[in-house]
Amino acid sequence: MLINSSCMVLLINKMFNKGQYMNVSEQENYTEDMITMLSATVRALGSVLAGNAEIVLHDLRNPIFSIAEIANASVTGRKKGDSVLAGMRTDRAFISAMENKKEPVSLLLDYETFTRDGKSLRSSTALYRDRTGKPYAALCINVDNSGIDEALRVLQSLAGIRTDVMPAIQEEASSEASHDNIEDLMRDIIGTTTASSSSSSRADTKRANLLAVKNMQEKGIFLIKGGVEKAAAALGVSRYTIYNYLDELKTSDE
Repeated sequence: MLINSSCMVLLINKMFNKGQYMNVSEQENYTEDMITMLSATVRALGSVLAGNAEIVLHDLRNPIFSIAEIANASVTGRKKGDSVLAGMRTDRAFISAMENKKEPVSLLLDYETFTRDGKSLRSSTALYRDRTGKPYAALCINVDNSGIDEALRVLQSLAGIRTDVMPAIQEEASSEASHDNIEDLMRDIIGTTTASSSSSSRADTKRANLLAVKNMQEKGIFLIKGGVEKAAAALGVSRYTIYNYLDELKTSDE
C-alpha cells in the first residue's frame, strides 16, 4: 500500500492531536505502542536497504539504553541497548532533541555526521514528540558512501580520467575512547577544549567552556538525567551557567 506524503502528514497530525487529550497513563501506553511500531519500521527498512545505510531507533525516554532497534549496525558498530553516548562524534539532532516544540514530528534532513573513528556519514533524523512537545523517539538513517566514492576513484583511474579535485580527506580520527560513562566522556571533552585554549584569561576560559558544552550537547550528554548538573560540576560552574551557555549557543545558531 502506498501513502503519499500529504496523507502521511495528516495521519501523523491526527495521531498527535489524539494524544493531546490523553491522560498520563494513556499517553505512556500510546508512546510505548509508537516505539513498537517504529521498531517494526526499522526492521522492515533494514531488510531491503543496502548495507551501507544504518537505520536506528532511539527511545529518548531512556537515554542510557536508548537504542531500541537497529539495522545494518556495521556502519557505526553500535548495537541494540547501547546508550546515546555510543553514537556519533557529533550529531546536531541531539540539539533539537533538547527543545520542546508543538509539532508531532521534527525533521532534520541530509546533514553530515562523523563516527567515532572520523568516518563521514550522510544522516537524516525524525524526532517524534508527545502531547507536551517533548521528544520521546528519534528515527535516524546514517549512510556511509565511502565505498561508493572509492569505487568511483578506481573506475576513474582505470579509465585514465584525472580530476583536479582531491579525494575527500577523512576527518582526523578521534582519540577519544568509546565511553558509556558520562563522567569519563566529560573529562575527555574538557581536556581537549582546555588544551586548545590559548590562555587562562576569563574570556578564554568562557570560550573553552562554551566549546565544551557545545561538544557535550552534540554527543547527547544533556539528554541524560543529571547531565547538566554533572557538566556544571566538571567545569566548576553553576547549573544556571550551563543553561546560559546553552541559550547562548542556541542564539548563535539562529
